[in-house]
Amino acid sequence: MSEVHALTEKAMVMNLTVGMWQGYRLDKEASRKVTEEAGAKSDAARVNKHLVPKDALAPVVTAASALRHHFYENTLPWRDNGDRLMTRKLYMKFIEEHEKLRTEFDDAVQIFLQVDYPRAIEQAAFRMGDLFNPDDYPHAGELRFKFYARLDIDALTTANDFRVAIDQEHVDRVRASMEQAAEQRLQQAMGDVWKRIGDAIGRFHDRMSNPDAKFQASTVDNVQDLIDLVPGLNVTDDPDIEAVRRMIQDKLGGADAVEIRKDPEHRAELADGAKEILDRMSGFMRAFGGDVREAA
Repeated sequence: MSEVHALTEKAMVMNLTVGMWQGYRLDKEASRKVTEEAGAKSDAARVNKHLVPKDALAPVVTAASALRHHFYENTLPWRDNGDRLMTRKLYMKFIEEHEKLRTEFDDAVQIFLQVDYPRAIEQAAFRMGDLFNPDDYPHAGELRFKFYARLDIDALTTANDFRVAIDQEHVDRVRASMEQAAEQRLQQAMGDVWKRIGDAIGRFHDRMSNPDAKFQASTVDNVQDLIDLVPGLNVTDDPDIEAVRRMIQDKLGGADAVEIRKDPEHRAELADGAKEILDRMSGFMRAFGGDVREAA
């Protein structure tokens, strides 16, 4: 059984779509005035009005960003249409946090529609000046449908699932093409795992190798998060990925930001450990069409 076929039992395809009302409205009259006064062509400039202050939508934008970040952090690239790959190992933990973030998004939308949006409309005449037009502002009930977060989950299909009434020669050719495309997507997905590891350890090395460089606790926490997340992302059970993860656990796991700041020698040891990990990864990365930059 190929790695792609084996995935059907331990992975699924997910797609997250988050919709937002942007709060913009094109003002054709203002656009015409701007271009005429500048002696420019009519299509040289467009005046887009910001109907509500940026701060009014900020909590909704933040909640939407959290949803997307969590989704991308726990999945791997699969198709160009936004489909992402998730293992069953991660699903239960993922969906619990996703529902929490989804509730926070919905709550932020409700506060915006019930409090911040009505307040913005009340202040709009003063804030917008001559650009104010009451017709620009939809009813809050209409706007509610502009905000949504949809998580679609599908089974992972393979070439064996392909059935259509054409002759066998073409069926075999289509299946071979599907199999090749799936193998390439899987290769790209696993390359994404290597890149995540390389990026995280590379940033950690940059901070640890410069004794004068300041760093946040998140620099250290991100390494531990990586150690915890990688087993769920390792959809092919690649022993090389697991070996590197164990190496990260042994050399960098359990590091404490406060202790690192206090102990220059410990910081130097961690920098050496990160460099050793990056050096070991370089050969694996080239196999996936990428590379890890050399650590100084």
